[in-house]
Amino acid sequence: MKNFILFLYLTIIVLMLISMPALKKSKAIMVEWKMMSVKSSDMNMFFLMDEKSYVFTLTVMMVTTSILMYSKFYIEKKKMMFTKILIMFMISMVMLIMSPNMVSLVMGWEGLGMTSFVLIMYYQNKKSMMSSMYTIMMNRIGDITLLASMMLLMNSNSWMFLSLEFMNSGITWVMLITTSMFSKSAQIPFSSWLTEAMAAPTPVSALVHSSTLVTAGVYLMIRFKSAMIYLQMDQIIFTVAMMTLTMASVNSLMEMDMKKLVALSTLSQISIMFISMSTNLYSLAFFHMIMHATFKALIFLCTSTFISVSNTQDLRKISSTSTNLLVTNISFNVASMILCALPFVSSFYSKEIIMEMIMVKPLNKILAMGFITLMMVTTSYSLKMMMITNLNKMYLTMKMKSEINTQKMSKLILLIPSIILGNKLAWLMELNKDVIYLSISEKLIPATMILIMTAMMKIDTKNKINKTNTNVKQMMSYMWFMKNLNIVKKLELMNQNMLSMKITEKGMVFSKTKLLIKFTYMTTQLLFKTNQMNLKAVISIMFILMIIFV
Repeated sequence: MKNFILFLYLTIIVLMLISMPALKKSKAIMVEWKMMSVKSSDMNMFFLMDEKSYVFTLTVMMVTTSILMYSKFYIEKKKMMFTKILIMFMISMVMLIMSPNMVSLVMGWEGLGMTSFVLIMYYQNKKSMMSSMYTIMMNRIGDITLLASMMLLMNSNSWMFLSLEFMNSGITWVMLITTSMFSKSAQIPFSSWLTEAMAAPTPVSALVHSSTLVTAGVYLMIRFKSAMIYLQMDQIIFTVAMMTLTMASVNSLMEMDMKKLVALSTLSQISIMFISMSTNLYSLAFFHMIMHATFKALIFLCTSTFISVSNTQDLRKISSTSTNLLVTNISFNVASMILCALPFVSSFYSKEIIMEMIMVKPLNKILAMGFITLMMVTTSYSLKMMMITNLNKMYLTMKMKSEINTQKMSKLILLIPSIILGNKLAWLMELNKDVIYLSISEKLIPATMILIMTAMMKIDTKNKINKTNTNVKQMMSYMWFMKNLNIVKKLELMNQNMLSMKITEKGMVFSKTKLLIKFTYMTTQLLFKTNQMNLKAVISIMFILMIIFV
């Protein structure tokens, strides 16, 4: 594991050295790898290394390195197996990032789905097994639509993203590929799997929710930018993203499970990226995705430490007042303020510009105001997490262990980029050619929002744990009743498991296996005999059978 972390460090350094001149000159490199050659046909693998793939690969590797370092403390059993699966997960994502054509993209996409399935059911209890099954079932819809869109594009000359032949292929394949993007990025109606994926170990959640699985759909939409603009998918994307943002923001105000609260904040940030893409701000969406990856992974790692120390996920029982967790406390508070888009931190350079551009764009004023209000909700739940954890007193009488060095290092690797990366990348990347002209009052709206929400936050530290369960709260906790489907599917799976358990208790498995072997043998024998028969004889038998059945 140490060797792999060192290897990742070296890879990150080399990529940084390569990407600096590539970003300045905005060059792209296409690498062709000849895998095999059969007679006159070649099988080649292509890798596209441009501005976006350089920056995103660096971010994924940086987040994975910090999580692998943190896993030394967090994962006790089967560390080697966990590390191998996590590395496979990272490789699948890097393959998806660097693939310029549909074939290699599907390989990376499927790799993400399968490795996430294994990682969610890592603890191998009933809850994690059911959650992983539900997650893969929801993601399978997106996989099927992606493969269907790939089949529709077979008539085009090329499967490359750079090909302009896609424009004339109709709107059907774009609708299918948009569905797969929504399913992978957990937009409505596929949002319910996101909180189910919280059954995984928290370091896995940090990787899934920051820079890999949920961002795959956003990245794919950025790659298909020209087709999305040409076929005018803006209205559909905006409507779905706005609904998801509303649902996630309102849910997060009432949620008290710390892991689920951070997951819902991820969902709202992904929706912001989709909204910015629907208003033709693709570069800004990509920039916000990179910023989000760093500080969201940091929030998850700090949450993981709080949960492991307090032995609970209930926000009202978690406290960060211990002096033993100094680095975690600082990191968590700083990362939460970055999520609020505090002026001159990394997310301020992306989130604030998105808000300004939406005010400038010719959108419906009610929708624009709704978007700004939902941004205020983001500040609200971030401050809620900060204030509850900082004001709660430790109820544990025993002395806690101090943070080990790997824990501190894993957080510091992400803390520094979370603060300074926004400013540095804003100068390197070409975000927007247009100059935004706003009045002073419009320019001060984001900063004023943070101040208003801070003044409004009067949190009762003596929150009652058992509150009356109203219909509204039930609707919110079930994510607008989208989780009802989840409950039905879980019950079906449980019934199947119960039946299989009963069968094994009665010793019926062996008899079933014997019957299956006998049936397979008989069918193969019948097939062999029919192959030896003459064509006329087969046709005459089929004709006689048809007459009998009719």
